[in-house]
Amino acid sequence: MDPLLETLEAAVQRLRQPPPVAAEVEKIREQLAEHRAQGLELDKLLPSFSALCCRGEELISRAAHDDPAAQAVRSRLLRLRSLWDEIRQRAEERESKLNDVLDLAGKFWADVAALLSTLRDSQDIVRELEDPGVDPSLIKQQIEAAEAIKAETDGLREELEFVRTLGADLIFACGETEKPEVKKTIDEMNAAWESLNRTWRERMERLEEAMTASVQYQDALQSMFDYLDNAVIKLCDMSTVGTDLGTVKQQIEELKQYKVDVYQQQIDMEKLCHQGELLLKKVSDQTDRDMIQEPLTELRHLWENLGDKITQRQHKLEAALLALGQFQHALSELQAWLSHTHTTLDTQRPVSSDPKAIEIELAKHHVLRNDVLSHHATVETVNSAAAELLESSPGDEASHLRDQLDQLNRSWESLLLKTQERQKLLEAALQQAEGFHGELEEFLQWLRRTESQLSAAKPTGGLPETAREQLQQHLELQAQLNQRAEQYHHLLDQGESMLLARGGEEAGPGTTQTQQNLAMLQNKWASLNTKMDDRRGKLEEAVSLATGFQTSLQDTMNWLTQAEQTLNMAQPPSLILDTVLFQIDEHKVFVNEVNTHREQVLALEKAGSQLRFASLKQDVVLIKNLLLSVQARWDKLVQRSLDRGRHLDEARKRAKQFHEAWRKLTDWLEEAEKRLDSEVEISNEPDKIKVQLTKHKEFQKALGSKQPVYDTTVRSGKAMRDKAQLPADQQKLDHLVGEVRDKWDTVCGKSVERQHKLEEALLFSGQFAEALQALVDWLYRVEPQLAEDQPVHGDMDLVSNLMDAHKVFQKELGKRTGSVQALKRSARDLMETGRDDTAWVKVQLQELSNRWDTVCALSVTKQTRLQQALKQAEEFRTAVQMLLEWLSEAEQTLRFRGVLPEEAETLQALLHTHRDFMGTVEEKRADVNKAAGMGEAILTVCHPDSITTIKHWITIIRARFEEVLTWAKQHEQRLETALTEVLNNANLLEELLSWLQWAETTLVQRDTEPLPQDIPQLKTLITEHQTFMEEMTRKQPDVDKVTKSYKRKPVEPPSSLAERRGARKHQQQQQQPSMQLSGGNPRLNQLCARWQQVWLLALDRQRKLNDALDRQEELKEFANFDFDVWRKKYMRWMNHKKSRVMDFFRRIDKDQDGKITRQEFIDGILASKFPTSKLEMSAVADIFDRDGDGYIDYYEFVAALHPNKDAYRPTTDADKIEDEVTRQVAQCKCAKRFQVEQIGENKYRFFLGNQFGDSQQLRLVRILRSTVMVRVGGGWMALDEFLVKNDPCRARGRTNLELREKFILPEGASQGLAAFRSRGRRSKPGSRNASPTRSSSSASHSGASLPSAPSTPATPTASASSRSSLTHSRDYAKPWLAHSKTPTPTKCHCCPDLGHNHSAPEGAASGSKLKRPPFHSSRGSLTGENGGTPHSSKRSDPKRGAATASGPTSRAGSRAGSRASSRRGSDASDASELQDARSVCSDTSDTPRRPGSATKPSKIPTISKKAPSPKTPGSAKK
Repeated sequence: MDPLLETLEAAVQRLRQPPPVAAEVEKIREQLAEHRAQGLELDKLLPSFSALCCRGEELISRAAHDDPAAQAVRSRLLRLRSLWDEIRQRAEERESKLNDVLDLAGKFWADVAALLSTLRDSQDIVRELEDPGVDPSLIKQQIEAAEAIKAETDGLREELEFVRTLGADLIFACGETEKPEVKKTIDEMNAAWESLNRTWRERMERLEEAMTASVQYQDALQSMFDYLDNAVIKLCDMSTVGTDLGTVKQQIEELKQYKVDVYQQQIDMEKLCHQGELLLKKVSDQTDRDMIQEPLTELRHLWENLGDKITQRQHKLEAALLALGQFQHALSELQAWLSHTHTTLDTQRPVSSDPKAIEIELAKHHVLRNDVLSHHATVETVNSAAAELLESSPGDEASHLRDQLDQLNRSWESLLLKTQERQKLLEAALQQAEGFHGELEEFLQWLRRTESQLSAAKPTGGLPETAREQLQQHLELQAQLNQRAEQYHHLLDQGESMLLARGGEEAGPGTTQTQQNLAMLQNKWASLNTKMDDRRGKLEEAVSLATGFQTSLQDTMNWLTQAEQTLNMAQPPSLILDTVLFQIDEHKVFVNEVNTHREQVLALEKAGSQLRFASLKQDVVLIKNLLLSVQARWDKLVQRSLDRGRHLDEARKRAKQFHEAWRKLTDWLEEAEKRLDSEVEISNEPDKIKVQLTKHKEFQKALGSKQPVYDTTVRSGKAMRDKAQLPADQQKLDHLVGEVRDKWDTVCGKSVERQHKLEEALLFSGQFAEALQALVDWLYRVEPQLAEDQPVHGDMDLVSNLMDAHKVFQKELGKRTGSVQALKRSARDLMETGRDDTAWVKVQLQELSNRWDTVCALSVTKQTRLQQALKQAEEFRTAVQMLLEWLSEAEQTLRFRGVLPEEAETLQALLHTHRDFMGTVEEKRADVNKAAGMGEAILTVCHPDSITTIKHWITIIRARFEEVLTWAKQHEQRLETALTEVLNNANLLEELLSWLQWAETTLVQRDTEPLPQDIPQLKTLITEHQTFMEEMTRKQPDVDKVTKSYKRKPVEPPSSLAERRGARKHQQQQQQPSMQLSGGNPRLNQLCARWQQVWLLALDRQRKLNDALDRQEELKEFANFDFDVWRKKYMRWMNHKKSRVMDFFRRIDKDQDGKITRQEFIDGILASKFPTSKLEMSAVADIFDRDGDGYIDYYEFVAALHPNKDAYRPTTDADKIEDEVTRQVAQCKCAKRFQVEQIGENKYRFFLGNQFGDSQQLRLVRILRSTVMVRVGGGWMALDEFLVKNDPCRARGRTNLELREKFILPEGASQGLAAFRSRGRRSKPGSRNASPTRSSSSASHSGASLPSAPSTPATPTASASSRSSLTHSRDYAKPWLAHSKTPTPTKCHCCPDLGHNHSAPEGAASGSKLKRPPFHSSRGSLTGENGGTPHSSKRSDPKRGAATASGPTSRAGSRAGSRASSRRGSDASDASELQDARSVCSDTSDTPRRPGSATKPSKIPTISKKAPSPKTPGSAKK
């Protein structure tokens, strides 16, 4: 009972103070496995616990009520049971807690990993997005893409909060040492979230800045083009050079005022060109560069033309003035101009120190210089005219004229010199300022990089090596900073010198900018130095902390090693009192030392936790492992110390108990021996002898009362000797036991000897009768103890004790032999004296002889019986031990049986082996019965003290044998059951395979037979097939039964967080589950495959039969189909739904080009839940498609639904113009369609193409006598004539495609921008800008999806390689993983490879100005069809497949995406222009291209058109 109590108390102590729960999944699993292993160890103690409880209850029931031993057993049993119950309860609570924390940790770490991966991927995507574009529509789409990413990441907020909650729960559940790791992970996740949001905000700020700059640039560019148009018109509208002086003077003044205005605008133009050059530096894509550069080139060209025209008119006016004889007036005008120009040069602002300000001044000076150079011809003309006048003038006039002329030439030369000097001064200042500012900007960039490098610095190292390495790297970086100090001071000095050199221009913008840059440089330098010092302090502190932690850790580990060695080398607890007391004193010293180190370990753990929270991840893992190792060693050391203290205390108690008993017994024996030695003298008087004999009998009674104490002490000493682990203890205990035994034997011997002497003395003193009576009494007293009916059998210990006691009795008997002989001699002497009592003496002597002989015989008999009992006890003990050993082996064999195999042969082999084992068990039954019989035989003659022990051993061997037998029978039954099941499953498998073979053959044969066209016959076949399906369903449980023992393959979890969040569970439409076995029986795999195949064949058969029945029923109903009835039913349904025909058509028309395919029309009607069928819809579609081109446009749709009404037709002039423009533009056959965009009423933008890229022109359009006219220059031109000149298809002898793109660029590549494809969300029809009122057929190519994924939205892409790819859409794991540019349209098959001639001079002069990307479109775009890339995958129309097979098989979806306001001059403010630019980019849609090369124009009317004009539906079709 004591060892079990110790084990249970240790287990309870472990459960009361369990180790803290870990936070990592693997460690929690290890803790759970360790806990379960401890539970299994405790389960093994259950039989011992139950046996002890039963035995204790039996002892208590047999003992007296107030027996102290029974009460002690009862208290121990209560303690045992309470410990057992507490262990069970705490173990269940611990396991439940570990399982809960395991689930929590699994969810937390998995979600954290997935969320961190998603956040980092999202941040990488935002960072890798292409730089902001230069076109507002492109920037708008980039903003939409960024907002789409933001919307996607905002969806992670809920999951972020959920993970935070999980982390808080995990922190609460795990131990103190694990909490910093979880907190650090949560902080890392929060930092990733904040970093993502910060990156997105920076991206949006850049895009907003780019949008503002781009809109301002586009506005300025458009305003400049508008101004140039107006200026050219105004210059051309000036009257011809007059012939009279007044008119010429007036025209000169008018030209002056005109030049002042142009001069101011030219300064703005130079600023605009400078802004464009800055934009050019920001972009790297050639298409974007062309889009910026070409308008600037054209703008400069137009300015040059305007300047040439102004100069020509000025020369004409000056020539006319001279021709009128007004030389003096011309001279004075020239002198006034020279004086004004001199004044302008002298009053110009001093040179600034800012490159931008200098460039602006240089631009102004460039304008002034051009004006000066333009007057060179005027000076020469005046000089030539003056030379002629000098020849014809008299002397005074000639002299005066020559002076004026010399003054004029000197002023001119001075002006040229001033202009040149100013030019050189500005260029030198610009070069100096650019050099300084470039160096300054490079230095600032280095400072920013270094600062970002510091900001992104990793956490400090937790180990000394890592911390020192980081500190060394930082010192190197700081050394670089110190090396840059000289450059920093040089820049400051240079900037200050520049500011001082400029003099009194401190208030100038350039100076202010330079001062700001210098101030920024100083601030950055100071900030960087501060951060450097802070970082260095942190790193030095980290080195100090890491070094201190490492030193403390090493000291602790060294002390732990020393303490462990101390415990390992400590001797086992001694059972000698003095020795164990010395060991206890030593252990107290050790415990005090352990307690003094407790604070050191706690401080070490605290320092380690701080380091883990702020250190590198790899260091954190190492520190954590070191701390765990130290903590485990510390806990183990403390536990071992407690165990040793407990063991020493228990040894002290036992040693003290034994030594006290031994000491008391020894003292009493020594005192008794002294008393016996002191009573040596024996009196001669009979009375005194009798008194001495009485006293001695009392002493013998006291000695007899000490017999149990002696036996207990000797037994305890022997037991302690057997348990003693120290050789010195064994010797000492042997010595103590021998000493007490010797003293006991001495006292007993002396006691017997004294009694013998007293009896002899009594006999010799004449007290024969008393001596004889005393001896007879002793013989009568000992005779019952030697009787043969006294039991002497029992266990080994009892029989040995009985033999020892009998040996003592035999010694005493031998000593009394002398007394008997003396009595006999005395008796003979008395009889010889012839006394009166001779007869009595004789009788007494006879009785003494008889009693003596009887006792001697009984003594010999008892000796024999004891020897037999000892032999029988040894045999019983040997038999029991052999049986127990064999039962233990059998239990181990049965307990550790593995999982039963699934093969019949293996099962049969196992069953055969187990039956052999069962035979062995049955053979052992005889041994058990024999041993039990031996025990029962002992019990019949057993000593009362040994009955319980013998019964206990008999019960144990029988119970354990029955338990082993029961386990063996159960295992045999399991094997037989498994074998029977395997054989039955094999038979069932063969039956199922044969039935599946028949079913598959039957189904295949039935599928080859044509289906009847009669409804009753079809219903009969369906009924038969339903019977087959029911039979197959009945066989489903058999299939499950056969396959249930095989493991199914686990379904892989979703691989990413987005898939886990967005994945939907697909429900099985079939009753048959998908069975995938992980290997094993190939016949079973064949069964699964066959079963699935037959099930699919049966479902396919059922579907075919149902489809055939449905089709027959539809045909039966369709036989009486009336379109008029269908139309009225549809219109009633639309009215009931409160829907309009226009809204419904707009919803179907995804790309908003005014026409839909037959399939789109059919699918749209069926998707609207209108009660109809595909058969009816096929007929209805044929009726709607009147011209049979495979498309249904809006007019056909309305005309079919309203046969008594004409479809909407244009009535106003604007409507007629739109209709005619649509009709004319629709005739373009190019791959890149000619585009026209309606800007407003009677205003259209024509997108023209040339070899340098696309350009655009804003034209006024009107109708004159039913002819549409276009404003060109100062006149009007018919629309068809204008298109002949500008549309490549209509140009005779020209090419309609760029040859350079064909022969130089890769296949499929183009230099035009393609549509920015947003994150792939299709806008709802109601939210799209494109609608029947916003017809859009721009030049954006179709983003046709691949046939394999028709509904997968395309996404923006930034890679340049995607521009040359023929694949227009890709599938990405994340919706924003795409770039912003897509391939431009390639050539269509129907267009010849033709070049493009240069435009005529007039076309160049009035040609396109702003280059628009080809994906721009807005309201009223009037192209016929978008250019697009033909796809290899074709969508064939069932009726027109053959007719369209040779043409392009994909149709471009149109995209709305340009600025609807179109920069209409100065009719809107800057704010409205900016708002307009930000809101006009409409959604893009990816619609599969329709078959056929024929294009259809947009025919959807505008809502603003009030009354339709009569016009046939097909009048505008080709």
